[in-house]
Amino acid sequence: MEIYSLSFFLLVSVGLILYYTVFSRCQWICLLGLSLLFFTASGWKGLVFLLFTALTIWLGGLQLAKLDADSAARRKAPGITKDEKKAIKAQAVRRKKCLVAAVLTANFLVLGYFKYWFYFAELLSGAFSATAPSSLGLVMPLGISFYTFQAVGYLIDCYRGRHPAEKNYVRFLLFISFFPQLIQGPINRYGEMAPQLTARHIWNWERTKRALFLFLFGAMKKYAIANLTAPTIAAILDGNDPKLAGSMALLAILLYSLQQYADFSGGIDMVLGVAQLYGIEMIPNFRQPYFSTSLGDFWRRWHISLGAWMRDYLFYPFALTKPMQRFGKWATSHWGKHFGRVLPAAVANLLVFAVVGIWHGPQAHYLVWGLYNGLVIALADLLEPAFKKLNTALHIPTESRGWHVFRIVRTFIIVNIGWYFDRNEFVQGCIYLRNTFTDFNLSALAANAPGAFAAVSGPAWGLVIISTLLVFAHSVLKEQGRDPYAEVQRLPLALRWGLYYLVIFMVLLSFICVNETVGFLYANF
Repeated sequence: MEIYSLSFFLLVSVGLILYYTVFSRCQWICLLGLSLLFFTASGWKGLVFLLFTALTIWLGGLQLAKLDADSAARRKAPGITKDEKKAIKAQAVRRKKCLVAAVLTANFLVLGYFKYWFYFAELLSGAFSATAPSSLGLVMPLGISFYTFQAVGYLIDCYRGRHPAEKNYVRFLLFISFFPQLIQGPINRYGEMAPQLTARHIWNWERTKRALFLFLFGAMKKYAIANLTAPTIAAILDGNDPKLAGSMALLAILLYSLQQYADFSGGIDMVLGVAQLYGIEMIPNFRQPYFSTSLGDFWRRWHISLGAWMRDYLFYPFALTKPMQRFGKWATSHWGKHFGRVLPAAVANLLVFAVVGIWHGPQAHYLVWGLYNGLVIALADLLEPAFKKLNTALHIPTESRGWHVFRIVRTFIIVNIGWYFDRNEFVQGCIYLRNTFTDFNLSALAANAPGAFAAVSGPAWGLVIISTLLVFAHSVLKEQGRDPYAEVQRLPLALRWGLYYLVIFMVLLSFICVNETVGFLYANF
């Protein structure tokens, strides 16, 4: 079920009526019904795996709670010595670790099968001239990475004692299956989402206006920018021409940078808007990433929920292991406090970004893209004292607006170098990047760009330009700490509604400018 489709519109519209009327006293039941209906309409076979994840994680949480309760009761028994209490607690910890490991292994095996089995099966069949193993006729369930990571986060938080285990399976299923987040995230946390999903919500006109504003703005990003730039990017890059002029490669990558942001953040805006219609506030996933002043800052602003998940459940657990702590002490004794503090974090960062790369796909270029980001961030942290000394020696006014703008431009360039490997296969990405620096050939841009732009018809590029300017203005307001919705509401009535109708018109017109609608880039992650 596509988010722009009539069926999705009817699902949300009819759902809202039922939500605030018939089911006003048990709204979470209505949400669950809508979520399961949406998921089933998007591929009913995937429902089995959604239910499997929800059931195994839910049971795992209950068993963790039972182990904790049993351990506490045994330690409170009369006549138990201090050493015996320690032994009981240690035994409970071991059992909990084994339980968590077993549940996580089962769910990551399912995730791994859908994301990586087909790729590696084809590689093996090609290497050994054999027939690829059967796929069993299964298609990747919608949003499997998002709901798996969300469920795993819940279980680990249960293990850490951050919240009690949910005793009601049906309510837990709602947390996993809440339909707006299934499309492409964000990866929500149980402690923030569960109370909202089960609370009673009263319809509010002001909240509805904000939700529609956010949805419409996201739709403009997705349909009037991302969908209209995609054919031109494909026309330039998908030919895999090793002699492609660097100027054309750079043009395509800059367009891809725009498409990637517009597609993903636009989709997130749309699902956040839908959730708000039901009174649910999901966590934001973007915060003006192209205004970042460093690559580390960029990743704190881009796909925020995934970054937070990796930080809490991978980075810190790995960085705080005893081997990494010993490594830090060794680095301190040999190279000083700075390296002793930064090196373990750098290694953990490389691990995180390797996983982020693999999360995007099994192909080598995703791993290279991930490691590139991790390596740049690690080097920036390691060389920070040297950079500060250099800035001081060169008398650079680091607090000036000009230096701030320079850092934004520098970060944008670094990010776009990474996009060469995110968008293209590894070898082709290397060739395109090389040509950008060694065979720029500006004349090829004038000769070939018009043909590439002709991949979309009509006023497409006018729509892209106007929409991009609106997105830029919106980002500037947000970066200044101002509320774009409130700013629009302050406009004169005619101008305000003129803006609304302009955006609606551009979204509708965008469907005419392309032969087929491009799905969300992250929908099947």
